[in-house]
Amino acid sequence: MCCERVLALRTVSRRNTAKTRKVGSETVNACIGNGDCAGNGNMDFEISFDFIIFETERLLVREFNTDDGDAVYAYAGDAENTIYMDWGPASREEVRGFVQSRLAQQITEPRRIFDFAVCIKATGKLIGSVGLFLSNDGQQAELGYIVNKAFGGKGYASEAAKGMLQFGFMNLNLHRICAKCDSMNIASERVMQHLGMRFEGEAKSAEYVRVRARRQWRSVKHYAMLQKEFLNRMIDGEDA
Repeated sequence: MCCERVLALRTVSRRNTAKTRKVGSETVNACIGNGDCAGNGNMDFEISFDFIIFETERLLVREFNTDDGDAVYAYAGDAENTIYMDWGPASREEVRGFVQSRLAQQITEPRRIFDFAVCIKATGKLIGSVGLFLSNDGQQAELGYIVNKAFGGKGYASEAAKGMLQFGFMNLNLHRICAKCDSMNIASERVMQHLGMRFEGEAKSAEYVRVRARRQWRSVKHYAMLQKEFLNRMIDGEDA
C-alpha cells in the first residue's frame, strides 16, 4: 500500500507554545518535546488538530483550515507556479475565497470536491494541494495537484498524487480517475506517467487560457486509470 488511512487528528507546526483545541467532544492540550506545557524553552513544536486524510512517507495530506491562506497564496499567487494552470495567479482575495470554499466542501453532502492540503510530515508546512473532483454521479473524478515551486523537483507531487489515487479507488470506490495537463507542462506529465496512468491522447489547441498575462489556445494531454487497473498494479506489486 502506498499510504495508510489515518484516524488520528494531527498536524505539526513549528512554534514554542502549547495549544488547546476542541476536537469532537474532547479538549486536548498538546505538547511535544523536552518540556512541559508551562512554556519550557526546550519545547520545539506545537500540535494543532486537523483532519488528516492520509499520510505517505514524507507527507501529511489533510483538510484545509482557516489558517492556510498565507501558505496557499505562496504558490497560488505566484505567476511562474501557476503558468500552466487554467487559473491564477490568484489574488489574496481569491485565495481567501478558495479556502472558504474548501471549508464549505467539508460539510457538503454529497461531497464532490475532495481537495486537500499537502504538508511536509516533519514540520507541518503546507506546500501545495492535491484533489479529486468528482463527476455528478460520483463514479469518476479528475485528479489535480500543485506544489510550491520552492519544493519542486523532490517528488512531492507524485507522492501526494499516488496517495490520492489510492484514496479515490479504495475509499471513494471510484471507477475511473483522469488527469490532464498543458502539453508543455513536462513535469506534470511525468507525474501522471510515474503513477502508471494511461495516455489517452492529446487535444490540439483545445483550451483558451491565460499564460503570462496573455490568453491563448493551448493543447492538452489526457491520462487516466481505471479502478481495476489500479488493483491489478497492486496485485502485481507495481509501485505507482
